[in-house]
Order: sequence, then C-alpha cells, then structure tokens
Amino acid sequence: MKKKRRGWAYTLVLLIFLVLFFYWDNNSLQISRYTLAYSQLPQGFDGLRIVQISDMHGKTFGEKNSTLAERIKALKPDILLTTGDMMSSTANDGGAFLDFLDTFGSYCPVYMCMGNHEQIARWLTDNDTHLKYEKFIQAVKSRGVTVLDNEKVLIERNGDKIALAGLTLELYHYSRRDLNPNDDSLFLKKSYIDQVLGDPVEPFTLLLAHNPAYFSEYSAWGADLTLAGHVHGGIIQVPFMGGLLSPEHVFFPEYDAGLFENETGKMIVNRGLGNSVINFRLFNRPEITFIELKTE
Repeated sequence: MKKKRRGWAYTLVLLIFLVLFFYWDNNSLQISRYTLAYSQLPQGFDGLRIVQISDMHGKTFGEKNSTLAERIKALKPDILLTTGDMMSSTANDGGAFLDFLDTFGSYCPVYMCMGNHEQIARWLTDNDTHLKYEKFIQAVKSRGVTVLDNEKVLIERNGDKIALAGLTLELYHYSRRDLNPNDDSLFLKKSYIDQVLGDPVEPFTLLLAHNPAYFSEYSAWGADLTLAGHVHGGIIQVPFMGGLLSPEHVFFPEYDAGLFENETGKMIVNRGLGNSVINFRLFNRPEITFIELKTE
C-alpha cells in the first residue's frame, strides 16, 4: 500500500514538474546575444545596439506586453527591428503588437518588414480580413514605426550612414519547397531583390527579410547582415539536431534559429515570440535577439 501511494506521489510530482516546465518553456523570454564584427562597418556605427523581435502572433508577456517592453528597454537598444508576422492572418490579434508599441513608447526608432501573415491578410479577398490589415498597418505607422515594404532607408550615426532595407517576399516564395523541389519559378532569386530594392548603395547594408530560406540570395544581393524569423525555431528544438519543423512542413530546415554565415554575409534567425498553427514550443523559448555591431 505504501509503495503504491509513493508511486502515485512520484507520478503527481512529475506531472506538476512537466506542466510547470511547459508553461515556462512557452512563456518566459530568452535573450540571445551576438557581437558581430565587420571591416566594412563605418566607424560611426561601432557599438550600435540592435534588438530584434519577430512572429508575435498575438502573444503577450505581461499586461499590454509590458514585460516584453521592459526587457527590451533594459538592453538599451539604439534601434528595434521587427521581422514580420506581428499579426496573424487567421485571427484579429494585431492588438498585442500595438499594445507593445504603446508601452515601449518612443524609446528608440522601430522598423518593421512584412511577414507572410501580413501578406496573406493584405491579399485576401475577405473584406473583413483585409480591413483588419489596413487598420493594423495604419495603427503601426501612427505609432512612429517605419514599415519597410520593399523599401530602403539610410540610418545616420556619428556622421556615417548605413542602409536598412525591408524585403517583402511574394507568397509563392513560401511555397512547400519539399513538394516542389524542381519548380524553379517558386524560388526567390537575386533578380527579384534587384527589381524591388535596387542595388545596395552604402558600404554596409542590413536587410530585414522574414523567410530565412534564401540566405544565399540575400548575401549575393549585398546584404552584410540579414535578420529573419518565420520558422519559430522549428517548433521543437531537438538536441544536437536543431529545429524539427518549418511552417512549410520541411523537417529539420537548414535555417531554423541562430547565427549563420557564408562567404559574403551573416544571418540571424529569431525564434519568434508567439505561435501560429502549432500552438506550442518545446526546448524553444520565445526569443529576444540582441546584437552589437563592431568595427574590425
């Protein structure tokens, strides 16, 4: 009898631990820190502090996202960059991002690129969904956010300038690459980026692009640093193997989370704050990315 009771007690303790761990794993913010050095970075941008967030999908941390805002402010960023899906096309949840912006205030300049959910909402023929998108973007801009929808801006600091670009991918650029590996027309190419963004004009270009799958194309275009999201860290981070699943249902996507480098550029993929179709995470906490740029 005592052994049976002890067994039930152990089971109950284990269940409580698992519930608490799952809640913590899905609702506690993790800050990932990177220091990136570039020989071509203008001296005036040495020490630039960047915070990146992505894929909010209506997720909140504290009342009116106050916990998220305060965690970001504590990092003392010079700019805040958001890399898409700050609303969902399937739910009226853009208020979470607007609440965050209200709480964050004018602490530093905020820039945003478009994600696939903003794209879907923009092009849906459902008038209600389209109107939600229009009101959301209008409200974001009214709070001082610079929305980079296939646009470039110059950022000036200490007398020097760098380019910041926001690339809007077409929805077919998110197509199931595993089902269409030979359909070359679905893949983003450098020529598309040339067409919508033109040539990089500054010695250093920072690119916001929601989908990380095209890292080589971003670098070939001239992006020295690309910031992306979209993959949600692969939903489940499998130890020693990486993220399990991409939104396109590709198992173990090449670019799931973290820092990637090739011959000409670097890319950081943020794990995102919220969830979309699959509404949970495992070993994959919501993420704030902090980046400090240094000159070599």
